[in-house]
Amino acid sequence: MTLFATLERGLEELERCFDDALDAALPNPVALIFSDLPLAYQGKRDLVFAMDLLNEGENECALIAAFARDRLRDDPGAGIAHLEREAWYYLRTSIDATWQFDDGEPSLPAALAYLAIVLRERPAAGEAAALLGRLRADANAEPSTSTARL
Repeated sequence: MTLFATLERGLEELERCFDDALDAALPNPVALIFSDLPLAYQGKRDLVFAMDLLNEGENECALIAAFARDRLRDDPGAGIAHLEREAWYYLRTSIDATWQFDDGEPSLPAALAYLAIVLRERPAAGEAAALLGRLRADANAEPSTSTARL
């Protein structure tokens, strides 16, 4: 499989993760279905970042990965090593302060897989935290008069 095909597949999966993350993070009235909006990948990425579901380095990595895909779409033989290094740099600095000591080769497919996993887990963690907050607030609330009678 070519790098272009791998990036295309990875970015399509990441866009589905954007849709799922947006659906999980926001109330979704029938009139507002994110996968139906004409936002495309970059618009959805912007929304996911604005909602704090991606940190800055993850967002930059996702942005640059799409640039790399677009470059290969225009010219299948184009060199994108500089884009791959840049995307990897942003991702690594966002998740590991010791990135300078990582001697692994930059990999856009690995970066996209990481971002997809993060987006699948982060909204669920946010929902769990919100539920825990509501439960704590309910537990600490003054008993209502109807509860007091029971």
